[in-house]
Amino acid sequence: MPRRGHAVGPPGCPPDLQHYEQRFSVRLSASKLTKQKGMLARADSAVAEHFRRRIREPARFDAFLAGRSSYASDTPCTRCGSSNRTVYCASCYACQTSRRPLQLTSTGTVAAWPPALRSRAGWLALCDERRRERSGERESCTFGPFTGTTTPTGKLSIDAPALGLRIPDLSRHPFDFIHNIVQRHPDLLEVLRWAGWT
Repeated sequence: MPRRGHAVGPPGCPPDLQHYEQRFSVRLSASKLTKQKGMLARADSAVAEHFRRRIREPARFDAFLAGRSSYASDTPCTRCGSSNRTVYCASCYACQTSRRPLQLTSTGTVAAWPPALRSRAGWLALCDERRRERSGERESCTFGPFTGTTTPTGKLSIDAPALGLRIPDLSRHPFDFIHNIVQRHPDLLEVLRWAGWT
């Protein structure tokens, strides 16, 4: 039985498209619609037609060609009732993001995990850092009126009671905000250097 969002059809790609699989080391299946497959579909109408036959929902195919990450499905999620699904694997968008929330940078963009964290050893090291942070492990240093406190996961908090300034997590603020404070108070730059931010 096909997965939701996929049409019934032959498992392999047509012979005239197999050179793409060999050249780009990618399977032209509709189970996982990646950006690379989207670029191939937009460049070659035969690849786009192949994916159109393999993808059950027209809305998913249109979103795939447009380069979007989600689409409005005709079948609601059985868990939360949302009809917004991911183009990548046709799973519920709300359920996917709530199970594994996206890590955002200070500018609000999605932060990619570095290659070291994609391995088992990297994941175990990250779990250890989070455990140490939950147990209360902190390092502090004072420069002028500013006291910087770092956690094992790299979170930096700034405290300056004399200036009426308390920032629990500096990474949540945009660069312009941090730059303006550093321009007014050069001692904060020493805190950033101590924390390894510069």
